[in-house]
Amino acid sequence: MKIFAQQPEYTPGQYLALERKAEYKSEYINGRMFAIAGASRQHNQITFNIAVALGIQLRERPCVAYPSDMRVKVTQTGMYSYPDVVATCREPRFEDAFTDTLLNPAVIIEVLSESTEA
Repeated sequence: MKIFAQQPEYTPGQYLALERKAEYKSEYINGRMFAIAGASRQHNQITFNIAVALGIQLRERPCVAYPSDMRVKVTQTGMYSYPDVVATCREPRFEDAFTDTLLNPAVIIEVLSESTEA
């Protein structure tokens, strides 16, 4: 029988403070932090192709798209995540002066892998 240590709980403010100093990215769900695994070469190529195609579509519109380093806060649940590509066609709203957590995405794209599909 495996015994797992209880993962500590964090407030959103604690999560953001830790995340902004971290060497790796973590998502925040229900008070807990979850490290994000690195993406495969194929995953990165698919994400890049989607970002390029979306960028071309948005070129003549008042929209902006961001790659996977833009954190998104799901206001309804308090979750913080890093979608593969995210875009907004309104003035971007950010959680605070760091402008690293988008609050108003219009499009969220997540490239699934066998491990994340479920």
